[in-house]
Amino acid sequence: MTDEKLRSCILKRQDSKISAEFQKEAVTIFGCGGLGSNVAMMLARAGVGRLILYDYDAIEYSNLNRQNYTFQEVGASKVFTCKARLENTIPYVQVEAHSQKVTQENLEDICQNSRLFIEAFDDREAKRLLLDYFMEHEDKFLITASGLSGLGRLEDVQVKYLHNICLIGDYKTSVEEGLYFPYVSLIASLEALEALKWIKNGGYYGNE
Repeated sequence: MTDEKLRSCILKRQDSKISAEFQKEAVTIFGCGGLGSNVAMMLARAGVGRLILYDYDAIEYSNLNRQNYTFQEVGASKVFTCKARLENTIPYVQVEAHSQKVTQENLEDICQNSRLFIEAFDDREAKRLLLDYFMEHEDKFLITASGLSGLGRLEDVQVKYLHNICLIGDYKTSVEEGLYFPYVSLIASLEALEALKWIKNGGYYGNE
C-alpha cells in the first residue's frame, strides 16, 4: 500500500481538506517526556506531515507512569525511541530526531526549522529561555504549558493567548504534588489541539 493510500485509510474519519493542511506543516517539539512524547503521537495520528524533536535525556523507570515508552526501552534515548515509535505507528510521518540540549547559542538555528513550536520541558530555565526568545520573535509561534502537576481540577485549566504565544495549564500546581498521567495527558492533549487549530486557521490560535 502506498503512503498516500495508507494515509487516506487512517485519516478517513477526519475532514480531508483539514488533513491536507496538516500534511503540509512542520511542528517542532522541545522535549520528549510526559508532554512531548504524547503530543508528538497525537500530531502524527492527526496527519501532521513533519515532526522535529529535541531531547537529550534517556528513559528512566520513573518516566513510565506518564511517558509514551515501555519497560523494555528504559535506558534508551528518549528522542530516538520517540521517533521509532511514531514511525512504527504512522509509517508515512516524517520525523527528525535531535539528541541535543536547546541552548541560547543554538536556539536561533533550531527555530529556522518550522513556524510552530511546542514547549514540553520540565526545566524552568529552559522554559524561560523559550519564552524570552519567542516574545522577541513574533513571526514564530510557541505553545507552552505551566502547571500540570497533581490530580488537578478541570475548571482550573486555562488556555491563554498572548500574541504569538499560547499558554496552557493551571499556572499554580508544582511538581511537589506529583506527576500523574491523566492530568499530564490532559495538558498534552490541549497543546496538540491548539497546534492543530493553529494549522487549520492558517497560522492563528484557536481564538481567532
